[in-house]
Amino acid sequence: MSRMEVFPVPRKCYFLLYQWCLVSVIVSTGGYKAQRCPAPCHCDFTSLSLGIVNCSYSPIRALSLDILIPRNTTVLDLRYTGLTEIPPHAFSQLENLKVLYVGGNDITHFHEDSFAGLWNLEHLDLSPLHPGTNFDYEAFPVNLFHNLTMLEVLIFGEMSTGALVQQDYLDQTIAPLHRLQQLYIPGLLWHNLRFGPGYSNLTSLRTVMFKGDGSKTYLRRRDFVNLKNCPIERLAFIGCGLSGVEYGTLSSFPQLKTLDIEVANFISVREVEQFICDLKNTSIESLRLCNIFSRQQGKAPVSQWVVSANTFHCLKNTSLKTLELLRDRIEAFDYQNLLFLTHLEYVDLSGNNLLFSLQNGSDINGWRPIARTLLLLPNLVFLRIDNNLHDTTKVTAQDIPPYSFWYGRPEVPLEPAKHVSPLHKVHQDPLHNLDLQYPILKVSLPENLEFWCTSWWASLTYDIVNYDTVQGSILFSPNKLRYLKLEGIPLKALPYVIYGLDRLEFLDISHGGWYFVPKTFFNNFISLIYLYLKDNNLGPLIAKGGLHPMQLSHLEILDLSVNKISTIPKDFFRYLVSLKRLDISDNRISKLSFTMTNFHSIELIDISTNQLTTLSTSELDFIRKMNASSLNVTLNVINNPMDCNVCDGRGFLHWIVSSNMTIIFSNDSTCYVNGSKTSLESSLRRLERECDSSPQTIISSNQWLSLGASIGSISAVACGLIVAYIYRWNIKYRFFLLRRRFRKRGVITATPGHVYASYDDNDYYWVTHVLLRHLEDEDQLDVIIDQRDFIGGASLSEAIVEAVENSRKTVLVLSESYVLNPWCEFEFQMSLARSYQSVIPVMFQPVPFDAMTKSLRKYIRARGYIKWTDNPEGQRLFWNRLSDAIFDVNNPLEQVDEDEIT
Repeated sequence: MSRMEVFPVPRKCYFLLYQWCLVSVIVSTGGYKAQRCPAPCHCDFTSLSLGIVNCSYSPIRALSLDILIPRNTTVLDLRYTGLTEIPPHAFSQLENLKVLYVGGNDITHFHEDSFAGLWNLEHLDLSPLHPGTNFDYEAFPVNLFHNLTMLEVLIFGEMSTGALVQQDYLDQTIAPLHRLQQLYIPGLLWHNLRFGPGYSNLTSLRTVMFKGDGSKTYLRRRDFVNLKNCPIERLAFIGCGLSGVEYGTLSSFPQLKTLDIEVANFISVREVEQFICDLKNTSIESLRLCNIFSRQQGKAPVSQWVVSANTFHCLKNTSLKTLELLRDRIEAFDYQNLLFLTHLEYVDLSGNNLLFSLQNGSDINGWRPIARTLLLLPNLVFLRIDNNLHDTTKVTAQDIPPYSFWYGRPEVPLEPAKHVSPLHKVHQDPLHNLDLQYPILKVSLPENLEFWCTSWWASLTYDIVNYDTVQGSILFSPNKLRYLKLEGIPLKALPYVIYGLDRLEFLDISHGGWYFVPKTFFNNFISLIYLYLKDNNLGPLIAKGGLHPMQLSHLEILDLSVNKISTIPKDFFRYLVSLKRLDISDNRISKLSFTMTNFHSIELIDISTNQLTTLSTSELDFIRKMNASSLNVTLNVINNPMDCNVCDGRGFLHWIVSSNMTIIFSNDSTCYVNGSKTSLESSLRRLERECDSSPQTIISSNQWLSLGASIGSISAVACGLIVAYIYRWNIKYRFFLLRRRFRKRGVITATPGHVYASYDDNDYYWVTHVLLRHLEDEDQLDVIIDQRDFIGGASLSEAIVEAVENSRKTVLVLSESYVLNPWCEFEFQMSLARSYQSVIPVMFQPVPFDAMTKSLRKYIRARGYIKWTDNPEGQRLFWNRLSDAIFDVNNPLEQVDEDEIT
């Protein structure tokens, strides 16, 4: 037996073989791109299975031989390139092409071989079509798609209103597309047009979307007869001007699961109800009706829609899971409908005028009947009723089908739950484990409800004035609620502690005017991640310690912007160890008094639009430590009066220069950094020279004398300033009177009045329609008010002083907005300077005692006030006391009761 000898291969040969393989790979991928990518295009061939050539918005104008598209291209984008035609066999060499975009060009018709050779093409997008393109066989020849046997998606897009449409809707052109799954075609059937017999070959078609010109269209049963063999599951009519549907038309779609109608012109509610009942023989799971009564020539065919109890009765045997009725002019909704739709998972009634609810045709009093009805929907996950403001639409129409069109229900705003509540076992018997305050209000939610959004609803108003004396608890039964949004609901105050929402991750109560909640209100939301409290009035509550530190260890986003915050207690954020973003912008903060030592995960601190002039040493030290860690922190200090050109700003400027933290300043700030920090470094060196160069001096005996004289002078000036400050309002009053005499011209009517009314602009209606009408018409008194009696162009301060001087009394119309108005405070002080007895406080609205200025609080305690009431008997007593006070009869002012004020 012979033996074969094996000779070893030299190492150098292995090395050469390795180099040859490496060069081959580079040439076949990146190198190929560099050599063969057309000049005006951008190419990406980094993946062996995906080659992208993007020529969109490039001035190609024609597919000439000079533009060589790589053969291994899989995605080609030729939109808005100025093409006027696609020559025959223009893409025949692109055997691997799967996606092609050719819309937005000047192509009005195609050659029958324009797409020849594209055997593997799966997605063809012709939108937007040229305005001069007709939907006929001249523009789209019969054999145009003959080679596209693998095509799954075909998009024509919209057409102009004057375009011609083929009688059979191009069925001969589309017939070869046996694998087609999604079809986007322009307009709707009109002028007795119908789908031709060629559509019966589309046995894979599952999605059809019409996007029309808004003309009125009435669908008939015969229009879709040839689509019966198509397993259509999703159907959309976007902007087609649908005015009605013949009963039985939707029987052509027995497998229909999703129906989306947007911007239609239904002529009556009866047409809509008949159309809804036509879905009973389908497999409908998702129904979306948006703006179905749109205006035609400035007039809506239906002014309001009362959704009666039987509107959805005919769908009781279906599996409807998603119901969206958006901008449909719904004024009342009978919740009896929900009893027929027991499979519902998602309900959205946003953008309507929903001001009251019905049950079996009768008005519902209170929320309990609605809650009981919702409890009968065990599958309900998402409930949304937003923007129900009368004559206001905030839900805008979409140009493309929504998320629910593709996936059966709208996209939910949260990811899967991050944290599982450790207290889930407590729900079984909460009364024995929680320290609840009585009375207890028990609330039940649908078993699987996770998302609840009710924002900007004009019919919901609630305000509690004496919240210090009101107590109680709201107890939610076991639930899965994770998302709660009550934005723009003017509750203002809630004295009850909420229990049972242990799974809640998202809470938004912005734009509600909130000024009071219990001290531990937020601590029971133990799984909270997102908390939005924007545009409320929580600043005074936080400043006086009325809100305890939030013990929310999972919280990542906290928005306290626009809350009139001036001071934040030191330990207010101490438990927020997971906080990533803190927004306290648009407040009145002049100093960061709170500790940030527990911000272990912070990424953004937004303190823009406040009154910060610099940061303290302790604040800079902490931020420096954060900067030294692995955190990437951004600090936003836009619109703060910080000055890096003064000696006090040296520490802050030094920190900016040495810090790697991202700091955002206003463009006109002296601390602004744009790119290099060289200019700030030179400013820092200059400040260090100027601020540290004060020469040492030797104090002689004369200098001691000078020092004593200086101290004496300073003491005298200080005493004078103190006296001037104490009597500052009297000085101002005399000063304005003296200046008016020198100018020798009046600023209001010369005739003296009995009363000068001091009020805030928010109370103008009551002053003019109630106070003035009684005093002037019934009591025959002369009343001076600024907006009527002041002469335009004159100094407002002088006008106020002269009005006070020329009036017998000054009536203060006290309200929450009055005590916050600096001009109202000026009017009050000028009246006191004239005469302590000339001021008559009228309590128009209850005002928290702590919200008053010190001087007003002192005067109220000493003199009392006259209280306005809505009770007719109380009003008669009010007018008698006010008249007596004006004419100094028996001092009729009430005694002060602080509890009643607050």
